[in-house]
Amino acid sequence: METKKRILIVDDEQVFLEQLKDALEHSSLDLLIETARDGVEALEKLQITYHDIVITDLKMPRMDGYELLREIQKRYPSIYVVVITAFGSVSGAVEAMRYGAYDFLEKPFNMDTLELSLTKIIRQQEILKENIELKGQIRQYAEGLDQMVGSNPKMQKLYDQVITAADTDLTVLILGETGTGKELVARSVHSRSDRRSKPFVVINCAAVPENLLESEFFGHEKGAFSGAISQRIGKFEKAHTGTLFLDEIGDIPLELQAKILRVIEDGRITRLGSNREIELDFRVICATNRPIGDMIRKELFREDLYYRISVLPIIIPPLRERKDDISLLVSHFIGKYAKKLGSNVKGISQQAMQQLLAYSWPGNVREIENLIQRSMVSTRLDVIERFPDLGMIEQEAEAAPAGIMNEESTIWVDVGEGAKYHTIKQSMIEQFETRYFSHLLKKHNGVIAEAARESGLNYKTFYLKVEKYNLSKKRSR
Repeated sequence: METKKRILIVDDEQVFLEQLKDALEHSSLDLLIETARDGVEALEKLQITYHDIVITDLKMPRMDGYELLREIQKRYPSIYVVVITAFGSVSGAVEAMRYGAYDFLEKPFNMDTLELSLTKIIRQQEILKENIELKGQIRQYAEGLDQMVGSNPKMQKLYDQVITAADTDLTVLILGETGTGKELVARSVHSRSDRRSKPFVVINCAAVPENLLESEFFGHEKGAFSGAISQRIGKFEKAHTGTLFLDEIGDIPLELQAKILRVIEDGRITRLGSNREIELDFRVICATNRPIGDMIRKELFREDLYYRISVLPIIIPPLRERKDDISLLVSHFIGKYAKKLGSNVKGISQQAMQQLLAYSWPGNVREIENLIQRSMVSTRLDVIERFPDLGMIEQEAEAAPAGIMNEESTIWVDVGEGAKYHTIKQSMIEQFETRYFSHLLKKHNGVIAEAARESGLNYKTFYLKVEKYNLSKKRSR
């Protein structure tokens, strides 16, 4: 049985290809190595022979590294990709990671660094081979992975990354859209780590008012500021010996990010109103759904903090990229809530399943979980026959009700040559939301709480929409 790992090196510089191939063949790793001059040739070789790892440049003719990454993720999601480029940047690294790259190295690089990266990949693949028995059933791991559901190859990689992260005490950055389960992944890492019996402390950075964030993080002494009537222990201190999960770290104000960086690096905090440093022992896991690369370019997020928190990045795939897991998720949530809701539902109809498979799932796993709960409560049958309220927001956006938009109800979309369905649909949704939220703000004189109440959304969701479309700035003008 073949034990050697097959590696494909992709670069348009023939000299570099030959040098790297020779260096890896003389390394301590047991490898079989092939080369390709660009992305097109690489895909042709991958179609003929399976490879465990692809090492690729970004700047290449015919098909660049980003496009190759996308195609590998689509066709061969179990292949690990390492990006090597002479045009390194933080935004390039983040973009490559989002496309599915495992690591990003800038030319010229040290061979030891590449060997270390390959060694980690090989170790992860061995762990995956030993621990994952994939037979189409719901994937369950002891100690915190039992709630992570999915058999898609992208989920296999996620389980693998969780296990790897749990074996270290390094900082972890979890990247994923809203509703993908970032906190669940963080809890899974903690519950498999050596700190499992110690505190797991969560702070949602987007939910805490900006003027209270510093006190929330570091605590304060009595009398530190107006209203500080007693001593308060901050989240860092509460996480001593355990794990601190900084959810939505992208929402931390820039001026506070420097203090967070210092605390993560030094392991010491000073409560507000005190001069005494407190030495702590904690592990930090961060998460965000915001585009960190764009924020760094716009100077909204510190580059040094990004490097400090992303030692081990974990990317959670959105549900639309693993729709083959939908049936597993449905079974999981029906089983989870049947007794709690007093429901007799045992499954769903074929028509209902087709609805789920055709939907785009902007709210990801959280959305399907809420949908299943809502449907179980509203039906008296033992089978959910259909989901009449599935995608109501998208339907409303496409309908663009004139009662809200008045004389501006028409939504114009450029459907020129090459326009894609999802691009047009997204444009319509954004136009609808801009006018809808503008209308409610105008109606309620800019009072977000009242506008949110009428919309049926919670305050935070409504506020994020206002910020997304810069509606508060438009009103202030």
